[in-house]
Amino acid sequence: MENIDQLEQQAIDFAVEADWEGALGKNQQIIDQDPENMNAYLRLGYAQLQLNMLKEAKQSFKKVLEIQPKNNIAEEHLEKIAILSNKKKKRHVNSTKFDPDLFIDIPGKTRTVHLVNLGQKEDLAGMNIGEEVFLKEKRRKLEVRTSNDEYLGCLPDDISKRLAYFINEGSEYKTYIKEIDLTTVVIFIREISKGKKVRQYPSFPSNPHVMLSDINQIENDEEKETEEESEEEDDDDIVEGDLELDDEEWEEFEEEKDLSSIVQLEDEEEEEE
Repeated sequence: MENIDQLEQQAIDFAVEADWEGALGKNQQIIDQDPENMNAYLRLGYAQLQLNMLKEAKQSFKKVLEIQPKNNIAEEHLEKIAILSNKKKKRHVNSTKFDPDLFIDIPGKTRTVHLVNLGQKEDLAGMNIGEEVFLKEKRRKLEVRTSNDEYLGCLPDDISKRLAYFINEGSEYKTYIKEIDLTTVVIFIREISKGKKVRQYPSFPSNPHVMLSDINQIENDEEKETEEESEEEDDDDIVEGDLELDDEEWEEFEEEKDLSSIVQLEDEEEEEE
């Protein structure tokens, strides 16, 4: 028979691999040997939750509270289960192996962001850490939505405006859930590629005071270039217009001169007669 330490490591390994059936079995083996093992019940309940076994997960987390009343993790999961049950919603099935390098920070290219104006609790309750979410621009703000277009929250104004500008200029990003409960959503944003116009600017400057000043500088430079181009075009139009006007006046002048000569010649012939 395997000892509890070995079973715990195997249960953790199964969870990291997102093999929830395997994790469920290993944690049950631990409980069979140690019926009061609180951590095994927590892991068992979490595995059951991932498999949308809400009734079974509820019993596992209740057992945790019997062993340790006021356990925050168990209480939070029970609240999630109650919300999902009332709304008759299912959690998003997470069958993707968790990448331990997913949240590695790269200066200028990644940023951890706390969302504001959070969405409905039933939508938050269905999310998993490491799950990919998507940035969607709406009313000049960047919202964070699930693959099913469920609204989770939006980015704070400063970073929202910066990233929206960068995205519109061709930059691309990947976004993942880093932390989530019913009152907090933290996402991790990673730069994948950068648009040509903004390639010399970091997506996430280390100095928060330049978060918008960079964009203002780019926009000012663009306006200046546009004004200069417009002035050059106006100057060209004026020069061309003056030249055309001079030619027309010259032609009219020549015509008038020729007519005057003819009239004068006719008058002289009449006098001679």
